[in-house]
Order: sequence, then structure tokens, then C-alpha cells
Amino acid sequence: MDQRLKASATFEAAVRTILSDIVALHGAEFGNVQLAAGDKLIIVAEHGLRAPFLLAFREVRTTDGCACGRAWQTGEPVIVADVELDKPFAPFREIAREAGYRSVQSTPLVTGDGTPLGMVSTLFANRYVPTRIEMAICKAYCITAADHLQVLLDGSRLEDQAQQLHEALYADLRVDG
Repeated sequence: MDQRLKASATFEAAVRTILSDIVALHGAEFGNVQLAAGDKLIIVAEHGLRAPFLLAFREVRTTDGCACGRAWQTGEPVIVADVELDKPFAPFREIAREAGYRSVQSTPLVTGDGTPLGMVSTLFANRYVPTRIEMAICKAYCITAADHLQVLLDGSRLEDQAQQLHEALYADLRVDG
């Protein structure tokens, strides 16, 4: 995974590689990458998700009870083994049903020096808890990924890159319905 990531020469390619690697690691049906834009996370890449989900999670704040909001607040991975039973997730249950997922994990993209850049989430059609080994690999990879993204920024602002990818994703969404 690290070799594929390091071969990603552009910021956008690296984001796509991170998403595909983490989806494959977990064997997940769905996934997304969010990057920091001010005090919120915005979706910049997705795998298998439809418009209702993307619109509902267009922006996430630390006060949101979804897995990515909680992970953003704590700086640690959050696993929701069953969205139907998780109380903080209650406002998002209908969206989860429509999107077709029952479990989710969100892991922060934080550099080795502690700078938070974003989040990678995988979503599962059935109840699922990633193994300790999967989560250890995911967390370590997310540090490497965040460090690589920071290098690829090469002086540009993370928020600018995030907005550019976000706008491109949502422009396609409007065209595709």
C-alpha cells in the first residue's frame, strides 16, 4: 500500500489511492475521503456512494454524531458496528438505510507530527467490526498517507486543494443526478 501511495505524484491521485487502499484493506462496499476545510470536513472522493449520502454528508463538523464527526473530534478511529443500535448515529440512520450500509469506521488522516488533514471512512453493507490488525494497519497507513499528502501540497493550502476536489466531485454529482 505504501508503494502505491508513494507512486501517486499528484494530490488528487494520492487521495484516490488512499480511498482505494483502505476500501480494499477492509473489504468494504463503500468509502469516502474527507479533507479539512476550516472547521469542517468535506467529501473529496467516494467509492460506491450515491447522491443522497453525498448530499447529507457534504460537510461534517465535530459536533455531528456520525462516525467521522466523532473521529474528527477525538482524533482517534471510530467504529460503529451497527448504525441501527448506535445512539449518537440516530439522526443518520435513514441516510444509512438509503445508502445501503449497516456499519462504518472512520480513521483520521493525521501527519506524523500531529497535523490533522482529514478522514477516511469505510462503510459496510452488513454489521462488521474490522479486526485489530486491520485497524492497526489502517491507522499506520493513514499517518503515512497524511504525510504524503502534506508533501504533495508543496506550499499550497490544504483547504484550497480540498475545495477544488470537493467542487469537482459535486459538479459531477449534479450532472449525474
